[in-house]
Amino acid sequence: MKLEKAFVISDIHGEISKFNKLLQFWNFEDEALIILGDLIDRGENSLKVVEKVMELKKQYNDQLIIIKGNHEDMLLKFLENPEINNNGLRYFNNGGGTTASEFTQDVNILDRGNAAIAEKMKEKSEVIQFLSNLSLYYEFGDVLFIHAGIDHDLSDWRQTEPYQMVWVRNMWEQKNQTGKIIVFGHTPTQYIHEDKGCDIWISPCTSYINIDGGAVYGGQLNAIVINKTGYILKTFHVK
Repeated sequence: MKLEKAFVISDIHGEISKFNKLLQFWNFEDEALIILGDLIDRGENSLKVVEKVMELKKQYNDQLIIIKGNHEDMLLKFLENPEINNNGLRYFNNGGGTTASEFTQDVNILDRGNAAIAEKMKEKSEVIQFLSNLSLYYEFGDVLFIHAGIDHDLSDWRQTEPYQMVWVRNMWEQKNQTGKIIVFGHTPTQYIHEDKGCDIWISPCTSYINIDGGAVYGGQLNAIVINKTGYILKTFHVK
């Protein structure tokens, strides 16, 4: 990618109104748009968020990068094996019911069995295919964008198991040996900030940046503009 700056958002969780407001700050003429996963579940309308991102992807192509989050991972695992009870329990216990209702346009969809729910959701085949093709991480100069984190015990962090990339917690408690600034979401900043704030969090070593403002939990949807050296040029948020 030739662009030197990126407008970065994470953990939209169906909050389409906040997403649309935040997009007004994106300078599409000279900034990439990078979304760090968790487009879906719990919020106002997950389907509309995914459809909006798909529309932007068609319009801006390689200028738009979407990373897979644990909620996309849960959805895809459920659709792949709906009869494995843990897949359904995990997904629906983590807000998947709202997405199922929106994808199927059936508010009573959860009254049906898992196989029937999955079959109906799969009718949104273009949406499911789009979510299936999301990247696990993206390198942007000296910056690494990822949803959750990496395995620091590996000599090559790129060999981190996909499950860990979308699910790992507390990565920032270990020394960052990647040589990159790691920008991530997944864990709302309220749980990291000592003052429980929703603004972006930067580690004392400055090599970790968390931008998940817990928008779906009454927090805010954050965005940063960051260059390829890892310098934050601007910050934005929508409450």
